[in-house]
Amino acid sequence: MRSPLAIALSAAFAVIPLAARADILHDNGGFITNPTGGTGSILGLPISQADSFTVPGQTFLFSTTGVAATVATTTAAADDFTVPDGVTWTPQSITLYAFQTSQTTATITSVRVNLWTAPPFSEGSPDPRPSPLPLPLLATPIVVPVTGTFVAHRESTSSTSTVRPVFAYTVPLDGLMSAIGHPLQPGTYWIQWAFEGALSPSSNVFMPLVTPRTLVTGHNARLYNSLTGTGTAREWFEGREGFVAGQADGRAYELPFILAGTSAPITPPCPADFNGAGGLTVQDIFDFLAAWFAGNPSADFNHQNGLGVQDIFDFLAAWFTGC
Repeated sequence: MRSPLAIALSAAFAVIPLAARADILHDNGGFITNPTGGTGSILGLPISQADSFTVPGQTFLFSTTGVAATVATTTAAADDFTVPDGVTWTPQSITLYAFQTSQTTATITSVRVNLWTAPPFSEGSPDPRPSPLPLPLLATPIVVPVTGTFVAHRESTSSTSTVRPVFAYTVPLDGLMSAIGHPLQPGTYWIQWAFEGALSPSSNVFMPLVTPRTLVTGHNARLYNSLTGTGTAREWFEGREGFVAGQADGRAYELPFILAGTSAPITPPCPADFNGAGGLTVQDIFDFLAAWFAGNPSADFNHQNGLGVQDIFDFLAAWFTGC
């Protein structure tokens, strides 16, 4: 026999809403090339070695240790994900990866995030620019406090002993989704972010690239930065390592991130729920007949040759079949 305390606890827990379990909705690719490859001061620790390639027209190997997305320098990054047909997504978090020069602890304090329904462009972006220019869903990015967890040491193509620790920062997206006000419908979206971290010895925050590149296809990460690498003017453009204006096109890349949340099937509409009140009731029949006798086009149930008696038969057949 259950004790009164056990019964009371069961009743209490029964009314506590359970949070929806978050699943991985999208993984944009990893960057750890050797999980135990470190030597010297990072012996046995995971490392991430940058890919290298030869820039056309040159002989040396080029590699990118990291690219910047830093609030202090008015730079940002964005990359895409696609919600498949037949479902909606409610993202709950995004995990991003970053490091700061000469910092050996997690120094990022917050991340600013926004969402676009098209690739980000600005007035000075390289052609072809869409017209009108797309805009993010929110006029101002959401600022989210974060803490970091060590993941790997980012290295050059061959190094295994330089200390450049990368930390994972899981950014809750509840505020972003609350501001948007609805789950994401099928389609391609671009999530934008910029880091706030330590201001010295350098305020810049860098991200590793997806490595090796063969992990993914369709490299198309975008940056909000200087097109020329100098000056303070910022524009959106496709990120390309090894790009030299007028000399080398470079190669596009992807940025690692993991999007987690919930996915829900899209419930197909029920034509027999005529009044849209949810579920089928006799009132649907009354409302349909009232619309049919009033000559309302909404009662053209079978969408064939306008209103006719067959619309009534077809509606009633659908109503009795149910949804």
